[in-house]
Amino acid sequence: MSYYKSNVWFAARVRRNQERTVKEKLEHLGIENYVPFQKEIRIRKDRKAEVWTPVIPNIVFIHTDFNTGMSIANEYGIKISFIKAIDGKGLLIVPQKQIDDFKLICESGVKYTLVETFEKGDHVLINNGCLKGLSGELLSMNENNSKMLVRIDGIATFKLIIPAKMLNRLN
Repeated sequence: MSYYKSNVWFAARVRRNQERTVKEKLEHLGIENYVPFQKEIRIRKDRKAEVWTPVIPNIVFIHTDFNTGMSIANEYGIKISFIKAIDGKGLLIVPQKQIDDFKLICESGVKYTLVETFEKGDHVLINNGCLKGLSGELLSMNENNSKMLVRIDGIATFKLIIPAKMLNRLN
């Protein structure tokens, strides 16, 4: 398994509402991690409250080697459990390209929706704008806009609405 020797991105589950705490503990240990947050407006009885919530609840992405990853829970007592790969034969490793795409989406300011189901379609590449270089699957298209999906395998799928003129077909 290639992840025993080099740093890769692992996906780990954390307890409810512990994403920020785990992120801070990992940073204190000097371990690179990524937990994207989004601003939500919640309506209370007497006011509106601005709340920062994780884009993917209960998930922290950790960039480390296998041995260090295992020591996070065993030696440092941080309560995480690594997600197994879809085939069940190892830990889920998120490719660097998918992490980069995920960061680009979350930090771009483009409105997105996290979806759990998807349809198969053409593989497309965004050729312009703040999401240039992002690739995904085309869901539907009309003369003005197209809907596309960007996936982090085994974790999440994002549905984006992009102007049709900004897409190129990939083979």
